[in-house]
Amino acid sequence: MTKRVEAVARHFDDRASRYDNPLTAFIGERELRVIRPLVPAGAQVLDYGCGTGRSALDHLRRGCRVTAFDVSRNMLAFAQRRARDEGWSADVEFTSDESVLAGRTWPVVTAIGVLDYYAEPVPLLNTLSRYMTPAGCLVVTYPNALSPLAWSYALGSRFTFPAIPRTPAFACCAAEAADLKVVHLAYAFPSVKLWGHTLVLKLARR
Repeated sequence: MTKRVEAVARHFDDRASRYDNPLTAFIGERELRVIRPLVPAGAQVLDYGCGTGRSALDHLRRGCRVTAFDVSRNMLAFAQRRARDEGWSADVEFTSDESVLAGRTWPVVTAIGVLDYYAEPVPLLNTLSRYMTPAGCLVVTYPNALSPLAWSYALGSRFTFPAIPRTPAFACCAAEAADLKVVHLAYAFPSVKLWGHTLVLKLARR
């Protein structure tokens, strides 16, 4: 585990009990409205950086079988409890040990709100692409550097763990550097080109 990943894990372990609130739920739902069409119902999905389970549970409710990974054991524990409470225990695998993922691939990989915290996203994109089947897809998000909403979020995050807004051009270049191509680019909260708080990208191998 790199120093950056260790720092992310420590931060979210400390923040796990306070992570879910009405604002994050509101924004998260609007992101999911854009993400859902990119994840086929019933798919096998790796949700990388699942946090407290918002995206993993959404995949499960749409008939997907999910492997949910997070470096924060405390965040993962919240996700496990939520899945158990909703009766999804048989349809989801939880792990905070990345060695459990080694050598495995999925038709769909999602990493929602993960790249926010990486100054250099290409190494993580390379890791995520290794978990894709040859014809698989990767769905990722970034805070949108063209949106005042994303900059408000980034400024507020300076008091906890800094998030880094990115332009659509940067996100596309990072994908290309990881030998991936952008199949679809959308905006969330609101779903308005350039102004949306969140960039949502569907990537495939080039």
